[in-house]
Amino acid sequence: MIRYRYRQERGVLGKIPRPVADVILENDDLQVEASLYIDSGADITMLPLRFGRALGLKQTASDIIREVRGISGSGIPYLLKEIVLILNGEKLTVRIAWALLEEVPLLLGRLDIFNRFQILFDERKGWVDFKKHGKKRSKSTFPNKRTKASDHST
Repeated sequence: MIRYRYRQERGVLGKIPRPVADVILENDDLQVEASLYIDSGADITMLPLRFGRALGLKQTASDIIREVRGISGSGIPYLLKEIVLILNGEKLTVRIAWALLEEVPLLLGRLDIFNRFQILFDERKGWVDFKKHGKKRSKSTFPNKRTKASDHST
């Protein structure tokens, strides 16, 4: 299990605890350490322009400029890229939105991450737990039924 403690930050309401994950972002041979807000409302992990550049990301002729809209309703242009995100030693290949502007927070979104973990936000205790999902169990109509070797005749 991976646990991240909330970080106290100043906001307009005073000190606010925010769920933050310290991660390593990796692309080719480049790595950048970063603190990302864990955002269950974000569809995709988002990085500002400078972080993508620090990772060696480049716009290519085949890239399509897309747009995502946040809570403010304003559009943010981005390129869909794939990088490695390391959560406490756990390497995950993830798709990210590389924003083509600086004025966006570093967000850890759901795509390619939340489906791999059971995630528990504990506001009272001030932490977020990432528990890796185990291997998928085979679906059975009778999960508690035991079979004998003699039941499987050849």
